[in-house]
Amino acid sequence: MKKAIITGGSCFHHGLFNAVNGKFASMFDDRIYLPALHTAELSGFDCVVIASRLNLDFLLQNAQKLEDYLKSGGNIVSFGEVLAPYLPHICFSESEVNFWWWIHEGADLPLYAFEPQHSIWKYLSVKECKWHYHGTYDVDKGCEKILVDELGRSVLYKDSCHFKGTMYVTSLDPDYHIGQGFMPTTIPFLEKFMQWIETDIERSKNAKA
Repeated sequence: MKKAIITGGSCFHHGLFNAVNGKFASMFDDRIYLPALHTAELSGFDCVVIASRLNLDFLLQNAQKLEDYLKSGGNIVSFGEVLAPYLPHICFSESEVNFWWWIHEGADLPLYAFEPQHSIWKYLSVKECKWHYHGTYDVDKGCEKILVDELGRSVLYKDSCHFKGTMYVTSLDPDYHIGQGFMPTTIPFLEKFMQWIETDIERSKNAKA
């Protein structure tokens, strides 16, 4: 499976590829520099990851390109907040971030598997999804809620109902924390999450064949 990741020039984007002896450098077949996204050919990739904390102006300039990729059967993974309409059919609400819940003995971050039998939980545990999150997504009917907060709002969901392709959307930001060198649980999260993404895309392809 051929995968690309869209990144900017920030230090944590570079840090992602240098972390863990280059583990994540080999995860992607290509790195697309955001200011050059308008010239990139996305059709050759099975999956395109949009890294967190990217420049919104550049993303908005490429909104139609990203939507066309989804309509043609491409698959997009979006990390972090979606603070502008560069991806379609997304409704994001920012929330206060609880950075320090884990310093209190016995504390927990209220995140839950919406459906414990979902295929993602064969790869990940809910515990590996817990560091903090930056908001929630309201999802349309037909989308799959995967990880939710205590009010049932989506922190991670899958949208395969609007396009020929699929969007995997989460307000979690593992790439940022790996690149910055803290929040160690983000390392197994990203590794296992991308394993599930690949399996899910292949399963979808086989089902449509």
